[in-house]
Amino acid sequence: MANDKNDDGASAPTRIREVRPAGKPIPPREDPAPKPVMSEGLGGGAGPTMIKGYGGPTHQAMAEKDTGGFDPVVGWLVITEGPGRGKAVNIYAGMNSLGRASGQRIRADFGDASISNEGAAFITFEPKRQTFHINHGGKANIVYLNDEAVLTPMPLSDGNMIAIGETKFRFVQLCGPDFTWEEAK
Repeated sequence: MANDKNDDGASAPTRIREVRPAGKPIPPREDPAPKPVMSEGLGGGAGPTMIKGYGGPTHQAMAEKDTGGFDPVVGWLVITEGPGRGKAVNIYAGMNSLGRASGQRIRADFGDASISNEGAAFITFEPKRQTFHINHGGKANIVYLNDEAVLTPMPLSDGNMIAIGETKFRFVQLCGPDFTWEEAK
């Protein structure tokens, strides 16, 4: 870089210009890469994290498509403490991703920002054995089942307490040994 100054000694602004060796063309200016566009409901943060074995669509529409339009409730999570106290969310057969985003099968968006948008936890109802399990979502949230950290899949029983962030849920089981939707046909 070279400086051009006035020779009269007056304090004039300094002008800086770029000097290049002769014969070297100025490289074309590259625009920065376009930023990814986040869909609504993801909170504008980083994109979703996929947990191996828990990927794929979790939308209600996908579940209904897979089951021919019949995707019955198999249980509920009732909020007993924290934002949304007194509200309940449905649990469906198969894998249920819990989070605040609209695409979650268990949408817990009642004001607790410490619950991840997607995949804070996974609740599974296994129809062949009529059993429920809970697993963490691999996020910063620590999921607790009856005050014990969920680090691997754990069985869920009617009345169990689940804590994520500032929210506590009571698990209410509908399907099990005494009732199934298959028997209700």
